[in-house]
Amino acid sequence: MSRIYLDHNATTPLDPRARTAMEPYLDPRGNPSSLHAEGRRARAAVDLARERIAALLRVRPREVVFTASGSQSDTLGVVGLARGLRKKGTHLICSAVEHPAVAKSMVFLEGEGFSVSRIPVDRFGSVDLESLQDSFRVNTTLVSILSSSNEIGTRQPMREIGRLCAERGAVFHSDVVQSAGKEALCFAEWGVSAASLTAHKFGGPLGAALLYVRSGLPVDPVIFGGEQEGGRWAGTENVAGIVGMAEAFACAEEEREEEAVRQTELTELLWNRIRDLPRVVRWGHRVERLPNTLAVSCSALDGESLLIGLDLEGVAVSGGAACSSGALRPSPILLALGASEAEARSMVRFSLGKGIGRSEIEESAARFRKVVMEQLAG
Repeated sequence: MSRIYLDHNATTPLDPRARTAMEPYLDPRGNPSSLHAEGRRARAAVDLARERIAALLRVRPREVVFTASGSQSDTLGVVGLARGLRKKGTHLICSAVEHPAVAKSMVFLEGEGFSVSRIPVDRFGSVDLESLQDSFRVNTTLVSILSSSNEIGTRQPMREIGRLCAERGAVFHSDVVQSAGKEALCFAEWGVSAASLTAHKFGGPLGAALLYVRSGLPVDPVIFGGEQEGGRWAGTENVAGIVGMAEAFACAEEEREEEAVRQTELTELLWNRIRDLPRVVRWGHRVERLPNTLAVSCSALDGESLLIGLDLEGVAVSGGAACSSGALRPSPILLALGASEAEARSMVRFSLGKGIGRSEIEESAARFRKVVMEQLAG
């Protein structure tokens, strides 16, 4: 039985083109901070990758800060900016459906004396704009709201959020980890001044990520050491990973529109094949969503048993955020949407990627149906 990988929101397979670009740098022969020829070669590779990514994001190269993971980028974007802006105010805003990297950063900052307002979402996972508007205070400095949900795929009203931030003079940071490579990142149009993304969500390698931060914004470092990345992120750069990230992002952007159409059709096909199962519910917005993501729950079943059953049938899926897997508890995202505990505990997230076609979707639907019906009967 062939396995079918439908967990691309957790991590994507490495794009062969990114692997090829990385190969000359997999055997490190120079530190990018060294002045000798080997060091200069490594530095040139990092600088070129920074310029390529900046051009794709339509930002300045000096506004790109390389880190090693999306969680690190979120931490620097939230904690670093909040601390840097502290003289202007100590009130922060986020949504109730943030990735743990942002949510836990906010909790950490509350321990440092900041206050945090958490904005509710509607039943589709969209931020309540009226609540957001009412949450601003005279001392609000930073708003962090993700562009799209890693669990249910709902896209947020970014332009409206950015407009409210601009009107109140607050900096807008966004976790765009799931959007990168799947939808156009329009930082200027969205009013986003800082954004976090990571390579392994769009065909790049693990261990390479970045924070975009608009020139002039004060970012306090959250780790200490050397003066890499303009003093904003200490540590020797992952040259091969950064080169691979630039190549993967360029490939993802080139193919993004075509893939979006194809994956939207496939997720709808998958839903249509399983929607008649007992007590199966779909989550997330039907239109304003990532093209590759389908989140469902079956409240009649135990979520862990459902995931294990699918794995035994050769279908790799997730119960929610990969960073939270193993934490056998209901999805806090679904609870924020008003789901019951049984629904939140039994969520299954299908997330597609390149290489997944109609035959894999048809087979996945058949295996899902088999597992659900067997467990309902058992």
